[in-house]
Amino acid sequence: MKHYGTKVSNGLGLGKCVIINDVVPEVNDSKIDSTSIDNEILKVNNSIDECIKSYENIINSLIDDDLKQLCDFNKMVLKAKSLKTDIENNIRENLINGAYAITSYFNKKADDLSKSDNNYLKERSTDIIDIKNKVLKSFMGIKSFDLSEIKEDSILVAHEITPNILLSGDLSYVKGIISEIGGKTSHVGILANTLGIPAVFGIKDSIKIFSDGELLFINGNSSYVENELDFSEINNIKDLIKKELEIKKELDQISDKAYTIDNKYFEVCANSGDLVELDKIDKNKIDGVGLFRTEFLYLNKQVPPTEEYLFNVFKNFAEKLGDKKVIIRTLDIGGDKKCSYIDIPKEENPFLGYRAIRYCIDNKELFKTLLKAILRASVYGNISIMYPMISSLEDIKACNAILNEAKSDLDGEEKIYNKNINVGVMVEIPSIAVCAEEIIKYVDFFSIGTNDLVQYTLAVDRVNPHVSKYYNWFNPGVIKLIKNTIDSTKKYENKFTGMCGELAADPLGIILLVGLGLDEFSVNINSVNKVKKLISLLNYEDTNKFVNELLELDSSLEIEKKLDEFAKKNFGKYY
Repeated sequence: MKHYGTKVSNGLGLGKCVIINDVVPEVNDSKIDSTSIDNEILKVNNSIDECIKSYENIINSLIDDDLKQLCDFNKMVLKAKSLKTDIENNIRENLINGAYAITSYFNKKADDLSKSDNNYLKERSTDIIDIKNKVLKSFMGIKSFDLSEIKEDSILVAHEITPNILLSGDLSYVKGIISEIGGKTSHVGILANTLGIPAVFGIKDSIKIFSDGELLFINGNSSYVENELDFSEINNIKDLIKKELEIKKELDQISDKAYTIDNKYFEVCANSGDLVELDKIDKNKIDGVGLFRTEFLYLNKQVPPTEEYLFNVFKNFAEKLGDKKVIIRTLDIGGDKKCSYIDIPKEENPFLGYRAIRYCIDNKELFKTLLKAILRASVYGNISIMYPMISSLEDIKACNAILNEAKSDLDGEEKIYNKNINVGVMVEIPSIAVCAEEIIKYVDFFSIGTNDLVQYTLAVDRVNPHVSKYYNWFNPGVIKLIKNTIDSTKKYENKFTGMCGELAADPLGIILLVGLGLDEFSVNINSVNKVKKLISLLNYEDTNKFVNELLELDSSLEIEKKLDEFAKKNFGKYY
């Protein structure tokens, strides 16, 4: 029987169901006796230290950089100077018990993050709760789920799969992840994608539907989980998994550039965000970095990163990529309380509020430090600057004025930089897509961020489960905005349109974007070869004709159906 959910990570997996009923400690606000204060504080501090030691041991045993990075994040949260001090003060001043003091501290941190207008940061609030529960279990002597006890191929099933569950042991036996709640941008969702573990979220009552120990088939490609399998079905599934592994090995060998059957070239770049990902990049397999997310260099710090630190990160990327482009997006952050140096008031609607470039324009010195670092690194490679959350020409002019100040500062300091560095903008707000033909006169390139463009065009909060059904890449209005943006750069020999949203890695999206003539696809590093392969299976002229016919349709369901038929016909086993 098939149970459908939300696609989080592609892939196929077969294994025994492991139901995770991880106990969440119950806490009350009972008072303690004044004579117990020191002992309660000592017990809290010992629990925190035990968890830090646990993360350090995990880091030493891990091979995967993403898991190490997650452990580092968790350890850093526990080593924050305010943690022990705030908890101790709460216990001393209010005579509350240690468990309640721990809970109060972490809940406040998680609540601050949950109000962020940045989806990545919003999802981090669940990580803070996960860390809280780990400390509480240590404090209360409660045993946590231990992945190391699993010794056969398994599918993990829980109301919520937390990062600490994945950090509890060897992942080699984990063949799939099923979580009732969470999303693609949750830490577990990101890890599942990076590690290549199939994941389907959002199947209601999963822990009741599936039985501990029963055989499950998870199809991350088609977002369903199947149980009650008979012998012939199991054999067919094993054949499917074998074929998928063969395809994966085949894709891993791809190093050619992406040409269609009729020899039209499309750039395929990688998205990146920090030095950890630099080690994963094989410059021979990508055409550059189409999106470097600078916000990851600012998060989880007590003070802003220095110009020198930022310069060295960008310089490392530029030198690694050589003459291949590195497009650095300026700080895309806002409404977040995690960075102590970013003081933005609580807003009624942070998605439409004081964020990204709006914050940077008003905080010129912070912005200029970043721009100077990018400019200095530009002499070491092919670096471009990209502004996010642009809504008007006035935004662009304000940004460029600060960029010119940064250049003047470097001139005064006698530091070299590329004086003709390319500058582009993210197309996330419909006003820019509508006026693309006018805006392109003032910039060197566009990069379409479909995740936000769809959200703003359709007035849909994509992390709100009540309205998520309205979030659709293939809405005719969205497609027309994308087409208008792409068409605007075709009139210029040296200007281009790229895309760094998730649509660029979607098989149906690839058909649409090839047909529309997108110049550059920028996707997760693990999706690069798949995108190149799918492009190579298309004939540009045929795809262009097909997409032009799609533009006449007025229903997103009909558009998606036609794209699906075209994909099955052209992509075969790769779809």
